[in-house]
Amino acid sequence: MAIRMYKKEDYDNIVNVCLDSEDLNEHKTPINQYIKLMFCRYYIEKEPENCVVVTDDNDKAVGYVYGASDYDTYHKNMEEYLMGISEVANGKYVPDAYVEMYNHYIYKDEYPAHLHIDIFGSHRSKGYGSDMINAFCDNLKNKGIKGVMLIVGVENTRAQKFYERNGFKLLDKKDTGYAYGKK
Repeated sequence: MAIRMYKKEDYDNIVNVCLDSEDLNEHKTPINQYIKLMFCRYYIEKEPENCVVVTDDNDKAVGYVYGASDYDTYHKNMEEYLMGISEVANGKYVPDAYVEMYNHYIYKDEYPAHLHIDIFGSHRSKGYGSDMINAFCDNLKNKGIKGVMLIVGVENTRAQKFYERNGFKLLDKKDTGYAYGKK
């Protein structure tokens, strides 16, 4: 197992990890199209330099931490993906997309970056998530980014504890999720 920066050859594996984490197996269903556009493709297509992966012994990506280093750039570049989201299921997921973006917007001054993390279940609880978070945060610090935040599900107490162990502080509790930040 190794932690390294994303390579183009990782694309399909990263998409599979993203969908697997949501327990979604069919790639062409509307919810899968939304998940891929909102939580996957943007990051590996527009900001691959902000993607850290964990690989198995065959150098196959089995997990990732990726994100946007600057909210304003993310918002501007996300427009083309929002167009795709509006075409999925007659726009059903557009409100969800805007809620997700707003959840990052309100923290952008102190925490301009945000992240997403996923790892195949068989590779969880082995320290790789923490290793990827550290590598991702080091990458941001090297670029002069002053803070990173994320949103975690209200009922996902395991992830909340994980982020707290990794130096993230609770910023706010909302019905749409808990905001955590790290400087």
